[in-house]
Amino acid sequence: MKYKLLALLFISSGLLLAQDLPIDTNKNTKFQVGVHYLGNLRNNNIISDGFNGIVGVSGNYAFYQNENFAVSAGLTLDYLQTRDVFLQNDILIWNPNISIETSLFNGKLTPFFGFGYAFFSNKFQYVSGVSDPFDPALMVREKKLNFNGITVNPGLKYHISDLLFLEGSYKYYPVNSKDMDETANVHLINLGVGFKF
Repeated sequence: MKYKLLALLFISSGLLLAQDLPIDTNKNTKFQVGVHYLGNLRNNNIISDGFNGIVGVSGNYAFYQNENFAVSAGLTLDYLQTRDVFLQNDILIWNPNISIETSLFNGKLTPFFGFGYAFFSNKFQYVSGVSDPFDPALMVREKKLNFNGITVNPGLKYHISDLLFLEGSYKYYPVNSKDMDETANVHLINLGVGFKF
């Protein structure tokens, strides 16, 4: 199934690139959807060192736009795979956000700045009891940990056509949890492709 979706993405991208039309990024398109590679930079904390970035998807709706800029609200979902260092399950980060996008260089290059709030949860397993492995009082217990924090997300979009763009961005996410005393400063790099409609 994933190969069929990938083939559909390449075919639709080829059709969009084959069109010899002037680029108008201010065209009356309100929605943007995208998929991106997610890089998780190592930073000596349980999130940065415990997870590998895999993939993310995003969707935005422009509730205000004019010739020079657009203001959008959206949702980004980022999937990170565990490295089984401390937290044993993969995580899905939910990140509702608001972004401002400006138009430069005849609309081909559009820098943006996003601000949002992200949250996820994970389960931590531990053994309770004394250190004798044959003691029946030893039990594997599980505790759910909740994490949240604000996100700051500057980036650039390069518009290949009216409907297709490439995107690169950086996301800073100071992760907090009321279940733990430590704050994890997470740095994410996104590289992807998106469509406007």
